Amino acid sequence: MGVRPNGNSLSYKLLSEVPYVKLHEKSGYLYTTESKIDKEALCPNDKFINECILQLEAVVTSENYFQLCKIKINIADINDNAPYFSEKEIIVSIPEDAPVGASFGIDHYATDIDTGSNSVQNYFLENSDGAFSVKHEEGSLSIITEKLFDREVQDMYQLTIVAVDGGVPPLSGTSILIVNILDVNDNCPVFSSSGIHIAIPENASSNSLVAQLNASDADLGSNAEIRYVYSRVPEESRKMFHLDSATGLITLSSQVTKVTPLEHKLTILAIGSGCNPVVATVTVSISRLTSQPPKMELSYVAHQQNGVVYLMENVPVKTPVVVLEITDPENRIAGSWYIEGDMPFSLKAYEKTNNRYWLATSKPLDYESEQQYDIDMMAQDQFLPNLLYKVNLKVQIVDVNDNSPQFSQSMYVVSIEENNSPGAFLMTLTVVDPDSGQNGEVNYYLSSQALRLFALNSSSGVLTVSTTLDRETNEDYTFTVTAVDYGSPSRSSNTTVVVNVLDQNDNQPVFLTNEFVFFIPENFPMLGAVGIINITDKDAGSNGHVNVTILNGGSSFFLDKTEGILRCSAPIDREKEVEHMMWIEAKDKGNPALSSIAKVTVIVLDVNDNPPQILLPNSNRSWQLVTPNTAQGSMIAEVYAIDYDAGMNGIITYSITAKEAPFDNLFGINASSGNIMLQEMLQERHSGLYRLLVKVTDQGNPQPLYSHVIINLFVNDTVGNLSYLHSLLETEPHFKEAVGKSVSTLPKNQCSFPSIIPIAISVIACSAIFCVVGVCMFLQARRTTLKHKKKLLDAQIPLKTKQDYIITDSNDTW
Repeated sequence: MGVRPNGNSLSYKLLSEVPYVKLHEKSGYLYTTESKIDKEALCPNDKFINECILQLEAVVTSENYFQLCKIKINIADINDNAPYFSEKEIIVSIPEDAPVGASFGIDHYATDIDTGSNSVQNYFLENSDGAFSVKHEEGSLSIITEKLFDREVQDMYQLTIVAVDGGVPPLSGTSILIVNILDVNDNCPVFSSSGIHIAIPENASSNSLVAQLNASDADLGSNAEIRYVYSRVPEESRKMFHLDSATGLITLSSQVTKVTPLEHKLTILAIGSGCNPVVATVTVSISRLTSQPPKMELSYVAHQQNGVVYLMENVPVKTPVVVLEITDPENRIAGSWYIEGDMPFSLKAYEKTNNRYWLATSKPLDYESEQQYDIDMMAQDQFLPNLLYKVNLKVQIVDVNDNSPQFSQSMYVVSIEENNSPGAFLMTLTVVDPDSGQNGEVNYYLSSQALRLFALNSSSGVLTVSTTLDRETNEDYTFTVTAVDYGSPSRSSNTTVVVNVLDQNDNQPVFLTNEFVFFIPENFPMLGAVGIINITDKDAGSNGHVNVTILNGGSSFFLDKTEGILRCSAPIDREKEVEHMMWIEAKDKGNPALSSIAKVTVIVLDVNDNPPQILLPNSNRSWQLVTPNTAQGSMIAEVYAIDYDAGMNGIITYSITAKEAPFDNLFGINASSGNIMLQEMLQERHSGLYRLLVKVTDQGNPQPLYSHVIINLFVNDTVGNLSYLHSLLETEPHFKEAVGKSVSTLPKNQCSFPSIIPIAISVIACSAIFCVVGVCMFLQARRTTLKHKKKLLDAQIPLKTKQDYIITDSNDTW
């Protein structure tokens, strides 16, 4: 539609406006509008054609140009409509003798105004319980029986039929499907009683009721109709007794005469449609009227009220109840009197007379088994065998408190979480007491040991907790509950109640102390046990399982979680680090988890593993000029050394152990300061080179360590030949006195230490401070240890052997 003849602009316009689309006047583009396009509304009659065309006409115009265009828009269907049934309830009837797999058509289809695959594609049933299925084929819809039916068991099924379309996602609609099971004649009549005995007096009036037969048929309607007829009944009996064939009512149709037989046996058939007849027999006895019938009187031996005898259930066997006295002037009674049925009573003739009987108990009575007896004492008429004489006696059994309350269990176990609210419900205790009245009414009582913690409603048996329980104080409680009835005397029984208190995570892990202090010597062995981290958690199960972790650093140590032991994992050198401090967290596995933190300090005790380090002089070749005018007692030279160990291991003493000198006692050394002093007044004869071997020793235990240095003193006015002096210093000294090893075999070491003198002084000061702090912390840890009755573990570390140092220097001055 974008033709532009002669370069002129085109304009576009629909001939008739529609709400669904609009045509852009200049571009010729066709757009949809805000109005929803509904295929089912546009093409309501094209459901089965599956095609919906929206036809439009447009004109294209410009100067000297005009053209008419036809537009066809094919509206494609989407699944926007769900299937529906026009009837909310569909009723189908099926005979009860329908075989499995029988098909019954349904004329009610679901409607779906969508087309194609979006229309109804399938049906299924809900709530059929396997009784029915649905079959959908082109042009037909039916339900299929999946089992056999019996209307007398169930006469109706209510299902839901669901129609589903083929859209994505599929939509569905439902309707109630009621399946009525129709009756078929599959049941025959049945008499409620097949033998009936009736006695009527000889003066009974005509049309009076004799008997009512009752036969039933489980079918319905005409299938349940029953017809009653006589079978092989004598004509005389047929005429005397009328049988209504529809109702089964037998009435007396004529008066009884003196010649009428006294007994009539009527055989009656009940006939149903398509069934074999069922038979019932009615025996009618006619009793003659006498002028003096037998007379029966009762005399009560047991307590009675209004003709009802009351017997306590605990009366002994053979307890008399009544005396039956018979007056029979015409001797109509045949045989002895007896009790009908099986009862705990006996009726016996009185020994001295024939017309008296006494009724007594024959078995123990039990109120809980039977509370009342209706006793029929009977005898037979000797002239009319079907005529019975009957005397009725009602006996009421009176309850005695002969049963104790009985709990259903000898022990009850109930659980409750700790930290419960006071008054929390535990359980309801119940007992069974077969006795009646107050003999069966029960009160409940707690044993004394439970009264402080638990409460029991005395009448209802509801057991509650009176206080808040703590599992860590007590994990379970065992007590007795007693049930007592109101009988006189009362009876009781006991049961045991065990209350288990379930754990809650209400206790955080607890360290033995908030600050652990351990002392170990330096050079502690790898994996050596530093100390035990004691942790307790009063909770149980996962709430009491504790994980322990080191929170900060602590790379030199690790926790052996299997034994709770802090172990060493790296070399320990007190000279590098005197004190190791770490924080340890203990966290349980509860939900939510609880935790606590403790501080652990490991103090490294000094081991004498460092010999004194000589700083001055800095070489064995250093020398000092001593002029003759030097005053006696003057300090000539100084030996200065440091020891990185602490305590006694770091205390240094100085001594001259050997000499190469013209005179022995000219020079001495201060043992504590290392100052070399002139001990005598110098004379001319004292001139010469004095070589002193100075030993610097610490006070370590068990074996001190030491170092050596050579002090070179040249006594003279001046140094005239310096080269000669140096050559003397280069020669190996031969000391007159030696201590320990031969000095001439000592190695020559050349060291330079002047720059570390300030560091050495700081180390000595820090060592002294740490020594004091360590002793204090040791005493404090010892007191904590005694309080908790724990011992800290120490490791035995062997000390290093002594070291010898010979310091040499090519310089000629200090």
